[in-house]
Amino acid sequence: MEGNMLLLSFVLLPLIGGLVSCALLQVGKKPGKKWAEPVAKGILYAVLTAVFALSVWSITAVLGDTETLWLKIPEICGEGLVFELDGFRCVYLTAASFAWLTSTVFYGWYGKHDASSVRYQAFTMVTLSCTLGVLISADLFTLFIFFEGMSLASYVWVVHERTEEAIRASKTYLTVAVIGGMVLLMGIFLLNERSWRLYLDSLPMQFYQSPNTKASWAAGLCLLFGFGAKAGAWPLHIWLPKAHPEAPASASALLSGILTKTGVFGICAVCGRYFLFHAGWGKLVFWIGVITMLVGAIRALGSIDIKHMLACSSVSQIGFILVGVGVAGVMTSYNSMAVTGSVLHMLNHSAFKLILFLCAGIAVHRVHTRDLNKLRGFGRNRYGFLILVMVASLGIAGIPGFSGYVSKTLLHESIVEAYHMTGLASFKVAEYLFLLAGGCTLAYMTKLFIVLFVRKPSPEVLAAEEGEGAKDAPRASMVLLAVTAFFIFVGGVLPEVTMLPVGRLASVIMPYGTMRHTPDFFGWESLEGALITLALGTVIFFVERALVSRKRVPLREAPEYVDRMEKLPTLEENLYRPLLFTVAPAVFGTLCSALENGVVLAAKGVFAFCKALLAVFDKVVDAGVILLRRTVLKPVCEQRSITLGEAVCNPIGHVGNGFIRLWNATFGRKKPKEGDCVAAVNRARESLGETVKLVSRSLSYGLMAFCIGLLVLLTYLLWSFLY
Repeated sequence: MEGNMLLLSFVLLPLIGGLVSCALLQVGKKPGKKWAEPVAKGILYAVLTAVFALSVWSITAVLGDTETLWLKIPEICGEGLVFELDGFRCVYLTAASFAWLTSTVFYGWYGKHDASSVRYQAFTMVTLSCTLGVLISADLFTLFIFFEGMSLASYVWVVHERTEEAIRASKTYLTVAVIGGMVLLMGIFLLNERSWRLYLDSLPMQFYQSPNTKASWAAGLCLLFGFGAKAGAWPLHIWLPKAHPEAPASASALLSGILTKTGVFGICAVCGRYFLFHAGWGKLVFWIGVITMLVGAIRALGSIDIKHMLACSSVSQIGFILVGVGVAGVMTSYNSMAVTGSVLHMLNHSAFKLILFLCAGIAVHRVHTRDLNKLRGFGRNRYGFLILVMVASLGIAGIPGFSGYVSKTLLHESIVEAYHMTGLASFKVAEYLFLLAGGCTLAYMTKLFIVLFVRKPSPEVLAAEEGEGAKDAPRASMVLLAVTAFFIFVGGVLPEVTMLPVGRLASVIMPYGTMRHTPDFFGWESLEGALITLALGTVIFFVERALVSRKRVPLREAPEYVDRMEKLPTLEENLYRPLLFTVAPAVFGTLCSALENGVVLAAKGVFAFCKALLAVFDKVVDAGVILLRRTVLKPVCEQRSITLGEAVCNPIGHVGNGFIRLWNATFGRKKPKEGDCVAAVNRARESLGETVKLVSRSLSYGLMAFCIGLLVLLTYLLWSFLY
């Protein structure tokens, strides 16, 4: 084992500490063991705080460059594990550990009466261990091991509620995760043919040893498929809108904010390392990002399920990130703005969804519904709740003064630069689509804000207020969310001091060049894009309100929203499920049946052919033998030795034949006799021989011989006695 052992703490600390605390939680359920529960929670929070502190230390270590920031553990799973730290890994380790701490504290209130809370906490800590393992992996083999462990452990989040919808969503999640993992492994195998160890830093050499070959592209597409499935990129995004709503709110925040970013981390490694500065690959990722961005935003716009809306929003924001990753591949040595915008939007999205999903969890937990029509007015008179949702909503919509505006401005400016550098009209079209998706984001977040804070409370909200009082989430989790909201605000107000240094530190995930110019975030060119987004969002909001509400009423009234997109065809229901459960079984069943019948027919044909061939061979051999006996071997075949029986019987037969001839010559002239005494005597001899053989082989003959012998013995004894 070589390197810094502290890196192993990121994996072992949450795993061991989490399992110990969960064992104590299970003990605390027994009578007389009340002390175990607070001790277990204390250990759990202490472990998460220690992981967060370790993550902050890693940032100082990277900045100071005074520590060994790698670790090799040989003979694990045959190949060994390799870990390392750099700027991006340290920044995202900090974000992930903080998000885990916040959501775990929140679950202490959210799952207080959950009978399966121990199982949830156990798998949450296992998922944290695997997620941190993914982030610090230095090669694809190590990354794959922790990537699959993370996918399997997080499956328990989705199926946690064990409702019919949760079970169906968990099957979708697990199917996408397993298929994505297997395709990812296929890509690793393709790369491994040319290198014994697939270090992420050495991937550029892997591609440029044989540029533009089919094998290189096949390996890259497999890796993109595997990582894109976890990131939620189109067309593999189908699990997000189903899994996020069914999981507990604390798990949804982590699924959306952190786990999807592990997939983006892999895509960045493929784009920035394997396909380094490859324009064709960059365009592919870019347009996947554009489609993902639009599909998620439009679907979120029509949703009336609060968690489903946020899940579709996550799909859209992943699209924004992939747009930046794709532009970075196209811009080659001038990709710094795109890379910085992508990594900053990854961090921003984690912060936005941490706040929004946990706040949505408060509303759903109190009112026991996810329907926006029944959640209206829930946030009225909850001023802390209002501030948190408002900051996250304005941030994700890209409004100036909040951190989301900074990252979206960088992404927008990078698209504009790509258009000016390449002159391709497609980038101009993509810019308009980028602004349109931003307008949709503002529209659905405005819809959510108005439903929760502007409209009059629904009967369900009033009943929840009367039945449970005004207490919501614990103060500790609200403080942690407030810290997150504070950074969102400060990052938007002071981007040059806060956001850009963090972005430059984290940009090492993709090799980047120079930034042609640093955008003036509060200059007219940057604000113009935000104003266009604001105008589009306003128009889209009112158009959507007219289309999806059943009646037109003032904003403060309560129109009933209808999800008119719910019945539209979807990729999962109308393509993937029919392919997997109908077309694939039919096609492969037919192929297997045809193959089976073909094998049977071929076997029968081979058998019949061999039988006919052997019959012909047998006839040829027989004909050859007969021919030889009648020609070459005829003198030999005619000579036959005479047996002893024939030597005795033949003379007797000849004597008989002589008597017959004498009879015919004298007394039998009128009625001469015919026959061959030689043959008759030989037949009698053969018959007698067969009879002797049969008798000698039977039990009766043995008994008869015994009796004859006994009779002879008795006769001899009697004779001796008398005489």
